[in-house]
Amino acid sequence: MDDWQWRAWVGHPSGGKLGAAFLITETRLLTCAHTVQGLDEARVGFPGLLEDLPAEVVRCGDWRRAGDPGDVAVLELRRPVPYEPARLAGPDGLHEHDLAGRTFAVCGFPRRTDENERHATVTTSPHRGMRREWWELKTGPGDWLEEGYSGSAVYDAATGEVIGMVTNAELRHGDRADLGWMLPLPRIRAHWEELDDLLPLRWLTRDARRELRGLLDGVRFTDPLAAGLEQVTGRRASGGFRSAWASVRYVAEGWPEDRLVRYLAALGRHLPEAARGRFDAWSARHLPGAAAAPRPAPGAGPASVIVRLERVTFDNAFDVTVHTWIDGAAGTSRPTERVPDRRVRPAVEAGVAALAPALFGRDWMIEFAVPESWLGKPFEQWHLDPRNKIPMRRYPVVVRDVERMRPDSIRRDQAHHRWRLLRERGRSDPRAIACDAPRKGRDFQDWLEANVDFCVLVYGSRPVRSWLTAALNNGVPVMLWTRTPCDAPTHGDCRGHRVLDELTAAVCDEDPGDLPRVALALRKAALVAPKDEPHCGRDLTLLWDDPSRLPDPPLAMEV
Repeated sequence: MDDWQWRAWVGHPSGGKLGAAFLITETRLLTCAHTVQGLDEARVGFPGLLEDLPAEVVRCGDWRRAGDPGDVAVLELRRPVPYEPARLAGPDGLHEHDLAGRTFAVCGFPRRTDENERHATVTTSPHRGMRREWWELKTGPGDWLEEGYSGSAVYDAATGEVIGMVTNAELRHGDRADLGWMLPLPRIRAHWEELDDLLPLRWLTRDARRELRGLLDGVRFTDPLAAGLEQVTGRRASGGFRSAWASVRYVAEGWPEDRLVRYLAALGRHLPEAARGRFDAWSARHLPGAAAAPRPAPGAGPASVIVRLERVTFDNAFDVTVHTWIDGAAGTSRPTERVPDRRVRPAVEAGVAALAPALFGRDWMIEFAVPESWLGKPFEQWHLDPRNKIPMRRYPVVVRDVERMRPDSIRRDQAHHRWRLLRERGRSDPRAIACDAPRKGRDFQDWLEANVDFCVLVYGSRPVRSWLTAALNNGVPVMLWTRTPCDAPTHGDCRGHRVLDELTAAVCDEDPGDLPRVALALRKAALVAPKDEPHCGRDLTLLWDDPSRLPDPPLAMEV
C-alpha cells in the first residue's frame, strides 16, 4: 500500500488547508465540491512527501449549495506523482452483509497549530442511508469529525480499500461531531462516470468498458432507449437514468450477460450516425455475434412462478417479490412488498394466485428463492388458491438459495460451474448422504470442495445446518431430503436408510431438468402410501437451482 501515500490535503491557492482528498490516478484526486467551492485552482499536498502542488478543479456533480446531491470534484495535477493510487472497492462488495461489523478509517486536516493530519475511526452501512445519496457515519469512542475531514477517503485500515468519501458532519460539540455522512463509491460514480474506468467491475474487460464509456460520453438516456431497456429486462425505467452509460451499467450489473448484449444492440440503433460506426466496430471486437444475439427460444424449460424472499436487516421483516418466468425469460412480476415474518405466507399465496393464471395451459412450476434458514419450509403445503384451500403441491415445487440470485454472489458463480457439468452429463448420478454419516461440517466441506463433479446430493433425513451451508457454498445445484428426522437408536435398517435408498433409486438415472417432475410424482405417491410406513416422497424438499433462471432483481433504479 506504499505507506498510505495516496492520502492528501487540499487548500486555497493563497494558502491554508480546506479539507482532504485522495489519489485515484497518478494525476487525479477526488474531493468534495463544497471544499473547493468558488475555486478554479487549488493546492494539493501529500503529507511528508510532496507539498503545495497546483491542481485544476473539475466539478462533476450537480452540487451548488449545502444539502445538494453530487458533492464531488476532481483535482487534476499538472504532473504525475510517483505514488500508488488508492485501492477502490468494487460496488458488488458494498452490501449490508459485506460491511456489517467492520470499522473504517478517515483522515482529515482540521485547524490545528501544527497543521498536521488527524485520524478517526467510523462505522457505516447501506441501511443507514439518507435520501438515497449518503450513508451515515458514526465515529468510534473518543473520535470526532471536524471541519477539514470533508473529502477524506473512508477506507479499511487493514487493507487500504476505499468504500467512499466523507462529505459533511453534524457539528454539535464545540465544532466537533460524532455523526457524519459519506458518499459511497456507487453514488460517486453516478456523478462522475469516469470513475467506472478505475473500479474492479466484473463485466467486460477494463479496456472494453473504458472505450465503451468514451463512446457513450454525452449520450442521453432517451425514450427509445427506455423502450429498449424495458424490452430486454421486462421492467420500465421509472425515473430513467442520468445517461445512456448509466443504463448500460444497470443492465450489466443486474442481469445475465446475454441481456447486456441485447441491450447494447438496441442502444446502438439509436446512436447518432457519427457514433454508430465506432460503436459497431467496438461491438465487433468485444461482443462477437452481438448483432445477431438470439432471444431465448420458446419452450426453453418450464414456465414458473418464482417467489423471491429477502430478509430485511431489521424489524424481523422480509421483502417478497413474485415473478413469472416464461419461454426462458422474465415475464410479469408483482411489486416488492415488505411484510413481517408472520405475513410472509399470506403475501406469497396472494402473489402466486395473482400471477399463476398467466401460465395456465403451459408446463409450469413454482420456485421459492429463500434464505438458507427457510429452505426446509413445507412450501408445497402452502395454498395456490387460498380461498378454496388448493395446495401448491398440485404442481412441481422447488426451493432455491436466494443468495445465488445476487449478481455479486460467489455461491452463484460456483453453482454455474456445477450446473453446467450436470447438464452436460445428462443424468443426476446422485451422492447419497446417510442419516448416520459423520456430521463434522469441516470434513463435509472439504469432501465437496475436492469433488467438483458432485452435483446432486440425496440425504436420508433432514441435513444438519453445517452440511447445508457447505453444499450451498460449494455451488451444489440439486439436493433432495425429507424433512422428517431419523430418530432410530440404531441405523442398520432404519427409516432414514430406507428413504435414502428409495430416493436415490428414484432420481439416479433421471435427467436433471426432469427432477421437479420426479419430485411431484413422489409427493403424489406418498399421499396414498400407508401413513405408518416411511415414503421418500413424504415431506420431500427439492432444492433445484438452475442459475440461468434469473428473474429481474427487485432493486431500486439508479437515478
